[in-house]
Amino acid sequence: MDVKIINPFLAAGLSVFESMFNLASKNKEPFLLDVNTGHPWEISGLLGVTGDSSGIVAFRLGRTLAYKMLELSGMGDVKDDEREEMSKQLVAEFTNIVSGNAISSLTDIDLKVSPPVTISGRNHSISWPKNYPVIAIPFVTKFGAYEVDVCFK
Repeated sequence: MDVKIINPFLAAGLSVFESMFNLASKNKEPFLLDVNTGHPWEISGLLGVTGDSSGIVAFRLGRTLAYKMLELSGMGDVKDDEREEMSKQLVAEFTNIVSGNAISSLTDIDLKVSPPVTISGRNHSISWPKNYPVIAIPFVTKFGAYEVDVCFK
């Protein structure tokens, strides 16, 4: 996978996290994800990408960070029974914004994104496209880690 596609997602992840939540995050070294092993993530925001390239973008994190994001966005006073659903909606919107910003910076490639969806549950699975690499871009914040995974063919 070309770094000219990966780098805009890395930059957008850092930028959007800072602007939406006023929270600094630091990226670690991207790596090739082994899709057959377990993972620590409890919520994943997903969207499909079509056009000159096609694939999937996932924003993955734990509930603790998702709840903190909800709080930092000004919606921290939700009832406990609404917190889970509101967190999933926030993760979907964050995924949409990061992907939209990244894709809009790829001016020489025609890409379109689907509406985001979320998957939750410990060690949930994602059906990644077969025979194409998934690049994981890890980030850390003072409230926990998150990851932006991209897979394009």
